Amino acid sequence: MTTRVEPKHETVSINGLTLHYVDYGAPFADAPTMVILHGLTSAWGTLRRVAEHFAPSFRVIALDQRGHGGSEWGPADKYDTDTYLSDLEQFVDGLGLDRFVLVGQSMGGHHTIAYTARHPERIIASIANDIPPALELNRENMALPFPDGKHKRFASTGEWLAPRREQNPLTPDWAHALAAEELLKQVDGGYEPKHDPNAPMKWEPKDLWDEAKTITRPILFIRGGRSQVLAAQVLQDMDMAIPGARSVTLEKAGHNTYWDMEHEWLTVATAFLDAHR
Repeated sequence: MTTRVEPKHETVSINGLTLHYVDYGAPFADAPTMVILHGLTSAWGTLRRVAEHFAPSFRVIALDQRGHGGSEWGPADKYDTDTYLSDLEQFVDGLGLDRFVLVGQSMGGHHTIAYTARHPERIIASIANDIPPALELNRENMALPFPDGKHKRFASTGEWLAPRREQNPLTPDWAHALAAEELLKQVDGGYEPKHDPNAPMKWEPKDLWDEAKTITRPILFIRGGRSQVLAAQVLQDMDMAIPGARSVTLEKAGHNTYWDMEHEWLTVATAFLDAHR
């Protein structure tokens, strides 16, 4: 995966906000569509290599969700599950997507679970990465709070990366470099994260257990064996409670499994989707 493909960058107006997304285009006639959703405080570009892997087989579309990446920031009280789902519903409707594959990381995986439950008629298959149907956020461990609702300014990308490297020792150097490239913007005196500081402070994930149990479409849950977000017992509970669920644990990966064990992640995800084309 050495060739970097640059997709077409687009914007769309949804729920009063301008949202940014990228479209890799259809690789052939009647190619299925894949929609990718990033995680909290992240952006579409952190999943660039996942998108590039699937671009020869799918029309890959990756959305910067509100308050993230190149999308506009929302009101502080509009970072809840149902608002994000409304954005996604209007997004796929606006693009005229009939049926598609949905792939989500962390917060994006939370939204993937909700959308798959609510719109089975639209989903071919889904992948939710390292996220349970319900979780309590430990905001003290999320590099928060921000002083006066503003980001800390970093003198260099290295200063921003240092604690990330320490907290994520399984993540390879290329992924850390990609994170700095995609998640930081240059400002006077240094660098700041692109996301809205209110997004992690105000995100209110809904308890989706009851909805998750109604999922009828094939869904794959991928867990990082070293992750603190999705426990092994909870993953087993998800397998037992959701009829269409399949799961895999990548033991030598943290939360960002598609970075820490990229080859294994892509192999598992590809095999799952090939079985449900």
